[in-house]
Amino acid sequence: MALLGTSGAGKTFTMQLMALRMRRKGIPIFIIAPLKGHQFHRACANVDGEFIQVSPASPHCINVMEIRQVDRTVNELLDGPGIQLSELAEKIQRLHIFFSLLIPDMNHEERQLLDEALIHTYNKKGITHDNASLADPQKPERYREMPVLGDLYEILKKSAATKRLANILNRLVNGSASTFNQQTNVSLDNKYTVLDISSLTGDLLTVGMFVALDVRFVSY
Repeated sequence: MALLGTSGAGKTFTMQLMALRMRRKGIPIFIIAPLKGHQFHRACANVDGEFIQVSPASPHCINVMEIRQVDRTVNELLDGPGIQLSELAEKIQRLHIFFSLLIPDMNHEERQLLDEALIHTYNKKGITHDNASLADPQKPERYREMPVLGDLYEILKKSAATKRLANILNRLVNGSASTFNQQTNVSLDNKYTVLDISSLTGDLLTVGMFVALDVRFVSY
C-alpha cells in the first residue's frame, strides 16, 4: 500500500489511524519514521507504545550487537521443532551487513579479520555457537549481558591489520555518535513501537535504518 498526496493532505494522519485501528485488534504495529518522526509521538503515547528516537543526541539506545531472545512457540506449534541454528552465527551474519554499510570499501582480508574479531568479542562474554551459552548463569531464563561496539573496538585497535576498521568505528564508540555504544535501554517488546530516525543524516542514516530493520527482523 502506498499513500500519496501533497504536504498537509493527511498522509501521516491516515497511516496513524490505520495503525491505531489494527492495534485495537491486537495486531502488533512497528513504524519506522524517516521524516517528521515527532508527528507519531502523541498517538504512540496515547496507547502506551514505545517511542524510540534513534539519534546521536538521544538518550535512547539499541545495542546493535545484542542477541535478543525470540519466542518461537508459535512457529514450533505450526511447523514442529526445527533444527537449532547457531544464534551467534546468525547475528554475526547480520553484523557483517552492518559493517559493510558503515565501511563500504572493506576488502576481503578485513572482512575475514572482522569476522574473527566478532567471534572473539562474543567469546569474551562467554557466548559461543552453543545456544545454551547465551543463558545468564545467574538467571537462566534470561540472556547474559551482551558486548557493545566498544568491546569490539578494543579488539580491533590491537592489531595493525584492523587499525583502520577501529579508527572508523571510533566515531560510534568515543566520538559524536557514542550513544550507539551502550546496552539497550528501551523496550523492544511493545506491541506499538515507533522508531524515529528523522534526525539522522549521511552515513548515520544508513546505520539507523539497519538498527531499525534489525529490530523488526528479530522481533516479529
